Amino acid sequence: MTSGDPTVALIQAAAQRDADDFAAKMADSSLEAAVDVWLRRIARRKITPAARTRLLRAVERGDAADTKGVQLTRAALLRKAGLDERPAAAAAIAAGATYTEVGAVLGMTQQGASARIRPYLATRPTDGDQS
Repeated sequence: MTSGDPTVALIQAAAQRDADDFAAKMADSSLEAAVDVWLRRIARRKITPAARTRLLRAVERGDAADTKGVQLTRAALLRKAGLDERPAAAAAIAAGATYTEVGAVLGMTQQGASARIRPYLATRPTDGDQS
């Protein structure tokens, strides 16, 4: 495919039009994956599918006791995958994580984590979305 190829133009238009929907689906998937990793590797718990769904929904709302741990796990996974970890790190901060904790799981200093996340917190939408 070349830049003059009509398929390229169609792909670019689709990406432009559906980027927000794709980002939302990626955020949902990353949270689900983080819940699974957190349950299996961190909490070392096995729960029923119904309990997993309840936990996932509670973490999405930010009112689960385990929100901080799951969101820190999600931030670390996103960073390792080369994706934007700031939404998960911001959700972890909102759930009570410190910048020191965020920095530790992301492999940076507290100051680095603060410098990376504070501008994001200041500009993110305030619609309650923690993805």
